[in-house]
Amino acid sequence: MKKSFSHIHMPTFICGRGSISFVRTLNKERVAVVGYSDVVKEIATDLFEGTQTEVRYIATIDREPFISDLFDNLDAVHEFQPDLILAIGGGSVMDVAKGLCLFYEYPDMSFEDSLKPFQLPELGKKAVSVFVPTTSGTGSETSSAAVFIDPETRVKSLLLSNTLIPRYAVIDPDFTDSLPTHVLVQSALDALGHAIESTTAMNANMYSRAVATQAALDILESLPVAVGANVSDSLRKQARDKVHMSASLAGVAITNSFTGIVHSYDHPGPEFDLPHGIVCGIMLPYSMKLVGPNENYSCIARRLGYSGTDEELLEQLVRHIQEFNSKLGLYNTFKEAGVDEAAYLANIPRWSEISLQGMATKLSPANMDLAKSELFFELCYYGWDGK
Repeated sequence: MKKSFSHIHMPTFICGRGSISFVRTLNKERVAVVGYSDVVKEIATDLFEGTQTEVRYIATIDREPFISDLFDNLDAVHEFQPDLILAIGGGSVMDVAKGLCLFYEYPDMSFEDSLKPFQLPELGKKAVSVFVPTTSGTGSETSSAAVFIDPETRVKSLLLSNTLIPRYAVIDPDFTDSLPTHVLVQSALDALGHAIESTTAMNANMYSRAVATQAALDILESLPVAVGANVSDSLRKQARDKVHMSASLAGVAITNSFTGIVHSYDHPGPEFDLPHGIVCGIMLPYSMKLVGPNENYSCIARRLGYSGTDEELLEQLVRHIQEFNSKLGLYNTFKEAGVDEAAYLANIPRWSEISLQGMATKLSPANMDLAKSELFFELCYYGWDGK
């Protein structure tokens, strides 16, 4: 029988400024902390001051996660035997924490077995997971995915299972107030990609599309205010609150549908050490043209104030996003970003073959093949006018 319903997967959300204090109410005895710097160690120590809780800082993850980041820190987790794993940081921190949660409970599982999509066992018997995002982009605190990079080949490996979704996601915008502008912008572009791409995923549903559409609109509206120079502190805080929550909602959207070809074709990022958000910002408009006109793009465009046919609305939405990038001081092609042309072009055949195997590619309505893949990469390098 064909399934006629959608099961929505998400963590329990704890929201609001100062909501990090919720973690104390769980009354756990041993808290293992994964973070992005020693600042997180201080935050966690202060958080449990005056309690009987033992806190141990396990790992600092301050770049995209390597497979070795996972296994180099696993012994410390096993030795400590935590009943709560607290991740405070961006997507890299949370991806490593997901892997630690998995292999802490299932130490005999091989990394190869962990890569089988949607076949991972239940988690949470040994430790509750609480994730606190400090950037507004990856949505990893809500998602069923964890990405790891092989430092030699620069190829990504994906852990994918709804059992990886943390028990609690604490969305505390206080952590975003000190974010440098470029970090906030780059992370928000990742979230924007999640939101817009998930609306057209072939397994999207009414709920995921509604959440994604609102998240995309809030980011497009609020990000310029959040980083604006002539904005009052109160308005800036309100805008950052919206962007932070929207990133998490975009994470919920992709967890209950999928990303698109931006996220399966994003190899130029690790290859040329470009931030993932910059890559998303460049590639998103070209991916939308390959997907083509559809009601989901039209809905976003109409709510931005545009009108016309689906074809006209797509053109207007693509132009809106590229102008949005330009106003934020960002690039619209990899050529503008200074990527070496010869090295980029030489990688296209390899990237194309890898990307065609990605789940995000298979669930995209773009119907990608080798020729379209090569065209996509060329558009992202040269822009609409070509070489």
